[in-house]
Amino acid sequence: MTTAPRPKGARFGNSVTATMTLGYVSEIFSSFQGEGVFAGRRHVFLRMAGCNLRCGYCDTPDSLERTAACAVHLPDGSERSVANPLGVDTVSSLLEPFLGAPGVHALAITGGEPLVQSSFLAELLGAARPAVAILLETNGTYPQRLPAVLPYLDIVSMDVKLPSNSGEPPFWEAHREFLRVSRGKTVYVKVPVDEATLDEEVSEAARLVAAADPDIVLFLQPILSAEARMRVSPVRLERFYDLATAHLGDVRVMPQAHRALGVR
Repeated sequence: MTTAPRPKGARFGNSVTATMTLGYVSEIFSSFQGEGVFAGRRHVFLRMAGCNLRCGYCDTPDSLERTAACAVHLPDGSERSVANPLGVDTVSSLLEPFLGAPGVHALAITGGEPLVQSSFLAELLGAARPAVAILLETNGTYPQRLPAVLPYLDIVSMDVKLPSNSGEPPFWEAHREFLRVSRGKTVYVKVPVDEATLDEEVSEAARLVAAADPDIVLFLQPILSAEARMRVSPVRLERFYDLATAHLGDVRVMPQAHRALGVR
């Protein structure tokens, strides 16, 4: 991972910005990362409101539309509500106490789909860079919007959306281009799977990732029910794993750890 050096202690909110761009934020909180390479690390989550997809297994439906207010779950356990839309300086100040806490590994920008608001994110991340890594969690369908924020990112966590379980059309070309644009960053890919997932979809996803970079880690992520039970059998997971490892050297099966821990 190659990143520009950051001054020790640099945080959001240490520069004055003149901006007219406003953004809609669903919530801000600190928790353990539950997915991907950095599962178990303490991350600060900036959950953007609004998404271009309506996946049947979405576990954050409240973030699919623009919300009237942003819920800020403060480190001391209290909560406050801030009216949307928000300016860059306001979001920066809201993030400040979170990023100053000990043991924070990264600022995870999630959603919804963060790149729906790519212009706002570019302004926010360009205002001042925090002294932690910046991770983008994305559905990988907006490769044309990625360049605006890419210079500020360290890590890209991209989902591959499979038609059989998402209820959305295939996005193979968009995903392929997204991974191409992401070159030079630390990238890992998650593929949500359930019992309805087709073998050929898993194979195509693995081929797509291998063509972009055979060293990318691919996570087969079992879709969970509302009760946090896997909606895919161990037998099917074994099959999916075998199909994916035919194309990639590092394939891992991992459900959402934060759901098992019972944290946000």
